[in-house]
Parts: sequence; C-alpha cells; structure tokens
Amino acid sequence: MTVDLELRKINKTYDGTPAIVDISFRIPSGKVMALLGPSGCGKTTTLKVIAGLIPPDSGSVMFDSRDVTQVPAASRNIGMVFQNLALFPNLTVEENIAFPLEARGRDRTTIGSKVEEVVRLVELQGLGKRYPHQLSGGQQQRVAIARAISADAELVLLDEPLASLDPALKGEVSGVIRNVQRELNVTTLYVTHDQTEAVLVSDFLGVMFAGRLDAVGGTRELYESPPTEESARFLGATNVIPCQIQSITEHEVSVSVGEKSLSVTRPRWWNARHGVAKLRFRPDDSYVTDSKEAFLRGRLTNLVFGGTKLVARVSADLGEIDCTGSSSTQFDHLSRMMGKEVGISVDSRKMVLF
Repeated sequence: MTVDLELRKINKTYDGTPAIVDISFRIPSGKVMALLGPSGCGKTTTLKVIAGLIPPDSGSVMFDSRDVTQVPAASRNIGMVFQNLALFPNLTVEENIAFPLEARGRDRTTIGSKVEEVVRLVELQGLGKRYPHQLSGGQQQRVAIARAISADAELVLLDEPLASLDPALKGEVSGVIRNVQRELNVTTLYVTHDQTEAVLVSDFLGVMFAGRLDAVGGTRELYESPPTEESARFLGATNVIPCQIQSITEHEVSVSVGEKSLSVTRPRWWNARHGVAKLRFRPDDSYVTDSKEAFLRGRLTNLVFGGTKLVARVSADLGEIDCTGSSSTQFDHLSRMMGKEVGISVDSRKMVLF
C-alpha cells in the first residue's frame, strides 16, 4: 500500500522567522521525489511537517486527498530514515528491523517472515545477528532503511541518509535505496543537499532556497532545463551568458549573442516576449577549438587536469566560460595554447534559456 502525497501552501515560522513559505508539491503514488537545497533552506522542516513531528502554521498535508495535517505522527504509517540513523545499539540487525513490527503487535511468524524479506531486499544476508557497532557505515545505513520499510509503510521519508558516507559507499547505498523503492513501489521523499544523489534516486525534483521552492518538476526536465539561474547553478557546474531575444515561435526562441544568432528550444514555462535573457550551457556541452568560426572566442586562462576529464577556463567578453574535454587526448595540445585566443564550440541543442 502506498499513497499520493500532496503539500498545499505549507508555512512554518520559528520565533518570527519564516522557515518554510508556501511549500506546495505533489508526489504521485509509488514515485520518489528528492528535495534538494543548501543547509538551512527548510528541507528538514518540510519533512518533519509531513511526518507529523511538527505542526505547520498553515497549509495542508494530504494523503490520497485525505487531510492528515492534524493526524498524530504515530498514526500516519510512515517509515523514516534519519541522518544519524538512530539504530538501537543494544539490538541486533534483526531486532532493529523487527522493532516497528513488534510495536504494531504483529505475530512472531509475520515478524520473522518480514524481517527475512527486508534483509534480502537491502542485501544484509548473514548479518542478522550482528550489532550496529559490528557493521560498516554502509551496512548500518541499510539496517536503517530496512527498519523504515519493515512495517509496510505507505510513505518513506529519508533525511540526508547518505551524509556520513564516503563517495564510494554513497553510490552503493543509493543504488540499494532505489532498488528497494522500485520493488516495493512505495512513495518516497528524499531530502539531500547533494545534487548527484538527488538526480540518481528521484523521479521528481524540488530545489529549495531560503524556505521557498525555487523549482519543482520531473528530474530530467529540471536538470536539463532549470527555470532559474540559481537552480541551474545548484544542479551542477554551468555557464551563463546574456543574450538578446529576436523572435519566438511555439517551439523555438531565436536569440543573438554578440554577432552570432541561433535558435534554442522554447522552455515549457517560457512566457517572455522580448528583451534581454540568459543562456545556460554545461561545460560538458562545450569544448575549446582552434576554429575561427566558433560560437564564442576568448583567452585560455586555466587548465585543470581531472583524471578522465580536464576543465579549460576561457575568459570571454561575456564572462568566464568552463569547457570540458578528454584529459588523455587534449591536455598536451591545450597546454600549448595557454594565454592565447581560442574558440568555444557549444552544442546549441543543449542550451537552455532563462
């Protein structure tokens, strides 16, 4: 069993300071939404309101169109994974996982069967008799996930679940989270400040700053076509340059950048008609070239070797532009061009209009 979760204009203030302002979004039943933003932006407050741990000042929390804003946390059938895990140190893996089932009065046969099922789901076979201190950080995280789903929660909330793990373990555990969610088809809200985590695990994405939702939508759509410059920068390295709108059709916008003209895809939300706008493109969608016909020109000012990729920085009239390339094939060539004028080629299909 799972729910369609909807927040309607949720507000919360602490000591006269707004923590979250008019937060509204919907997670369709069985989907994952990542709530992404810097520390202190209101992500955890939003999660606690959904869980019933704190009351909102105004607004509604809806489960399947049922208003649960005043329903106690213990009656909301929610599974939670906290940043500090909150595992019981005196209980084994199996006992930690069984705890929510025992609290709900399930019989021993049901508990044993369910514990065995979720141990398999989170890939902890053979570790059921160990205590938390005998496990690695990644294994402890899996126990917390298993406990959250053991009682057939209809909604799972994860608050910075991978914050304490190193990069290799983050990739491993995020894969477990996604596999468990898909197998159980449970509605999930995933709170994080890490853009890579958010994109990896989610179907939908919300980006928060200073207590407000700056952008919300499908993960791929938002990543490829963020509606604001602030969200674009938070979703990864990006270049932003000014442009002049020339004409607009239903599907395309023609713009000029200096003496160059090009057409870019019209964003779904676009309603401007004329004037100055901005174009965004990622370093991965541009590269340094010798061509005199390149889209932009500037002086190569920096070159950073990054293993499989290098990052070249070009100082152009429109600002500093970062481009990526292959370290193995381009580093020596570009090193000889340091301080010289170069061109920047950009895949116009990957340009996004603000």
